[in-house]
Amino acid sequence: MRMNSRAWSDRFDAVPWAEIATWFHELAAEHAEFRPMTDIVTSVLARGGDRHLVALTSMHDLVVTSRPVPDDRPIEVVVVRSPSSGHADADAVPLFWRLVREKFGVEPVRQL
Repeated sequence: MRMNSRAWSDRFDAVPWAEIATWFHELAAEHAEFRPMTDIVTSVLARGGDRHLVALTSMHDLVVTSRPVPDDRPIEVVVVRSPSSGHADADAVPLFWRLVREKFGVEPVRQL
């Protein structure tokens, strides 16, 4: 799995996080290598990231930007590449939050 910071020049049609979660949970149920993607999305929902971040999927990749989506393009994004685009990473969730923190200043809410 690879993550990187990029600019998105296409229209950014955000998909509800719940739909993205369902999609990745279904993929991970059939293909264990998608588990890190599911872990990232689960973490976003569990740690309040959905209040500050929006996302879409491009094939099996996850593309994330800050809320509200900027009107001007290109849009700064963090792209989480699926296992079909890279290698699975056991540290996917901490790496995701580090990139989101650096790029958008969004911190995950601490769980009690």
